[in-house]
Amino acid sequence: MTAGPPPRPRLALVSLGCRANRADAEALLAGVAGALDLAAPGAPADLVLVNTCAVTSGAEAASRQAVRRAARDHPGARIVVTGCAAQLSPEALRALPGVAAVAGPRAPEAAADLVLRLAGAPPREAAAAGHPTGAAPLEPHQRARPVLKVQDGCAAACAYCAVPLARGPSRSIPFEAAVARLLALGARHREVVLTGVHLGAYGRDLAPARSLEDLVAEAAARGLRARVRLSSIEPAEFPLGLLLRRETAALLCPHVHLPLQSGAPAVLTAMGRPGGTAPFERAVREVAALLPGAAIGTDLLCGFPGETDADHRATVALCESLPLASLHVFPFSARPGTRAAALPGAPPPEVVRARTRELRDLSARRWRAFLAAQAGHVLEAVVERVEGGVARGTAANSVGVRWPAGPEPRGALVRVRVDASDGNDCFGVRAAAFQHRLPP
Repeated sequence: MTAGPPPRPRLALVSLGCRANRADAEALLAGVAGALDLAAPGAPADLVLVNTCAVTSGAEAASRQAVRRAARDHPGARIVVTGCAAQLSPEALRALPGVAAVAGPRAPEAAADLVLRLAGAPPREAAAAGHPTGAAPLEPHQRARPVLKVQDGCAAACAYCAVPLARGPSRSIPFEAAVARLLALGARHREVVLTGVHLGAYGRDLAPARSLEDLVAEAAARGLRARVRLSSIEPAEFPLGLLLRRETAALLCPHVHLPLQSGAPAVLTAMGRPGGTAPFERAVREVAALLPGAAIGTDLLCGFPGETDADHRATVALCESLPLASLHVFPFSARPGTRAAALPGAPPPEVVRARTRELRDLSARRWRAFLAAQAGHVLEAVVERVEGGVARGTAANSVGVRWPAGPEPRGALVRVRVDASDGNDCFGVRAAAFQHRLPP
């Protein structure tokens, strides 16, 4: 008898932050596929990858806590730390227990190479490394709704944001490569999520210059059938042209996230976001008209230095006046190296907490109302998991849906007639006979 091959090292993944970060983590898994096994949840691992976030001081603290937890949960494991916090605070992370290597997102291919080297595996082939966004040729099939990152970095100059410091200038996947990857993922999945750090800037750095609209339109022309979900995109950059063409409008998920940050023009100017609120208002109303029943969300930053009570009231009033389904609200956090870190006039912490709470309460009311409006309608949900006889998935309009599980496999698209909601998700039954997709 001959001994079998030695067991491969086991890798555990912990990823914090945005969809772009999630795409980085999944691309790294693709880059080390075949050399390591992904550890089952709760099982010990030989290596741990902690993909960090640094968008706020709280996110950076949570990233350090995740590293410490990884060291406790996997004694003796070698920890590789990547992500934005790894770029901004590498020495602080190297000092944490168990950390064997730190690699920031400005050199994303380095993280996969570090993991392979620590595992004693051969390096990746050149074709898998050196991509301008650090993406492997295809994301692994870990998720029912894969994320495709087509752009990284940011050239904007928002005063509060440390992301450009961590990720560098904007850069795009070459156009033909992006179209090919979108088509390949769309051939195997019912939904693909397009993301980027500054998604609306996709293609500006290419020669010839391209756009996000060009990318989706070309994929549609070549036969893309999977639905496409766009991640957060600046209001003035939303590709409205896609909604004006039948073949592309049919692909787009009716879920749009348009960052606002503040409803006060003076605060927006201080933030380095010129143009006032007009582009946001115009985009929200145009999307609502062209995508009836769409879930439209926004980002809001509370307590920016110099923000007055009148500024806050303007933000509340603007949000109340528009058909927004949800608000992502977070308090201002001074990030080292940004212009805003040195600005005077920060509101007292208790004032910031009160303003944040008011806007989050408004968001909760809007989301409950949006969910309640789904009752009696049919939503198309991608099956993401089945537990205890109950299937769960995400509808095109971003609503979480639960229903009694049937024979459909994970990743399938199921039409569910919504009966009710619980304030967080909707639930109902499969409804093959219903024809309409969205509430009016």
